[in-house]
Amino acid sequence: MSDRPTMVLGDGAVLTSPRTRREMLKLMAMGGVAVLLPSMLTGCSDDNGVGPAPEQPGPLTIDFARGDIAILQFAYALEQLEADFYIRVVNAAAGSGLSQSEQALMVDLRNHEVLHRELFKAALGPSNDFTITAVYPGVNFSNRTSILEAARTFEDLGVAAYNGAAQYISNADTLTLAGKIVSVEARHASAIRDLLQPNSTAFAPDAFDDVFRPALVGAAAQTFVSEELTLANAPASFVQGPNNNG
Repeated sequence: MSDRPTMVLGDGAVLTSPRTRREMLKLMAMGGVAVLLPSMLTGCSDDNGVGPAPEQPGPLTIDFARGDIAILQFAYALEQLEADFYIRVVNAAAGSGLSQSEQALMVDLRNHEVLHRELFKAALGPSNDFTITAVYPGVNFSNRTSILEAARTFEDLGVAAYNGAAQYISNADTLTLAGKIVSVEARHASAIRDLLQPNSTAFAPDAFDDVFRPALVGAAAQTFVSEELTLANAPASFVQGPNNNG
């Protein structure tokens, strides 16, 4: 049995406690693990991603005049999307064509993304009052290749999004949290690439990861989010920044 420090989480609400958040960050720094009980792993009921289209929800506006709060909301929206995706994958795993080892990896990725989602939810406090409605056009949750290609898209977008948003973060603790998460997302991206192209160099095609301006990330994420995403009062660099991709 592992002797790594462990924290058991059964309800995302426990992370609203400042003491719990401090303990969680300390746990992460020590290489500890978080065990998520089933009550944390809530998600969609449509396991295969096919069904009637949901009613069009209202717009979701993230106001960047709020500084770091807006950056956290931006990340929270993306983590909601990733968590929802992997919850669907795990729920549909029996008919997905994924091997047993691949299914086990998907469970790990789901747990990571759920924890990321809950950490941002807790950090935002009263500002976490929105839930995105995820949709997956063109993704077949009963097809291994479709699942893995979608996973690669989400992981690559996540890495590029954190890289692009980091320059706008002013709080050191927030920047530390983002750095810890983006390194995990990069590992996810490598693992997915290795499943798609085993024993190749595809896991690390370049020496430097992409950096996407937030406006580009928002446009890419919009494909998978029913709500109309609006980035209000964004700096000009959000649209025409020095980032290496758009």
